[in-house]
Amino acid sequence: MRKEASLSVIEDIKNNKLLMIRHQRGINKGYINFPGGKKEESESMDDCVIRETLEETGILIKNPKKVGYMEFPEMNFYVHIYKSTEFEGTIINKEDEVNAFWVDKDSIPLNEMREADQNFMPDLLAGKYINRRYHYDENFKLKDVEEL
Repeated sequence: MRKEASLSVIEDIKNNKLLMIRHQRGINKGYINFPGGKKEESESMDDCVIRETLEETGILIKNPKKVGYMEFPEMNFYVHIYKSTEFEGTIINKEDEVNAFWVDKDSIPLNEMREADQNFMPDLLAGKYINRRYHYDENFKLKDVEEL
């Protein structure tokens, strides 16, 4: 079965910050990324990105706009990227799952992110729509990137 997920880029325009998370478990343990997660069978992708962001961070996003799509065929994983500039709430941390934090948009810790994230971030920040397929090897190292 096809695994679809959301990735939520939340920008605090006033303070020039992005909301990021550090994973505390799973395949991404120790890596920094954005909130997101797997779509439930009965929900839309818009509902998924709102739910996952709220569950992981305590932040309720409003009016998320789709800004990209990524495929990871070796993992049967398909990710829809959304961006939000409207939100409310206060960060909560789920110590056993993720730690959420704001980072200056000009100081994103790319060296602590997965290779695919490092690859798409400059284009995402430049306002480009992301539409890529990432191929990883058995050791979870990026071996190829294709534009879709």
